[in-house]
Amino acid sequence: MGAQAVVFYKRRFIEQAWADNATEPWQKRKPGAKRNTGRGILMDTGRLRRSIRVISTTHNSVTIGTDAPYAKAHNEGFRGSVQVPEHIRNRYQKVKYGTGIYSIKSRKERQRTVKEKVEGGEIKVKAHMKRMNLPKRQFMGNSAVLNNQIKRLVLAEINKALR
Repeated sequence: MGAQAVVFYKRRFIEQAWADNATEPWQKRKPGAKRNTGRGILMDTGRLRRSIRVISTTHNSVTIGTDAPYAKAHNEGFRGSVQVPEHIRNRYQKVKYGTGIYSIKSRKERQRTVKEKVEGGEIKVKAHMKRMNLPKRQFMGNSAVLNNQIKRLVLAEINKALR
């Protein structure tokens, strides 16, 4: 049953919607950011989805959870301020390099633009408060669909044992 629940919860990331009595699609991201194109809504590194697992089992219960610190905020939504600690940010600049390939018409070498870290380019960011507004994108919790799947699984096991 625990494995069935883990698969169900991880499937929410593929379908990008919560399935209960009705399907609730997750709210889309704000448009315009380059890094948002072509990837799932709650997907960046995949850590959140990979962290969903069976935490404990007893004779009459199974606990499924995650150790990602931001899981609750995404699952339930969050609106408020967060303390950002002091940290170091690297500075980068664009540099053009020759590719070794020359144009026949202009007889100029083609250039390739690369982002490089500036030497000594570290900026100290002071501690500050950041306002956040994360919409609710539920991927774990009670679901009628999951309950039906588990009932079918239990009935199949009982029928198998009675044969």
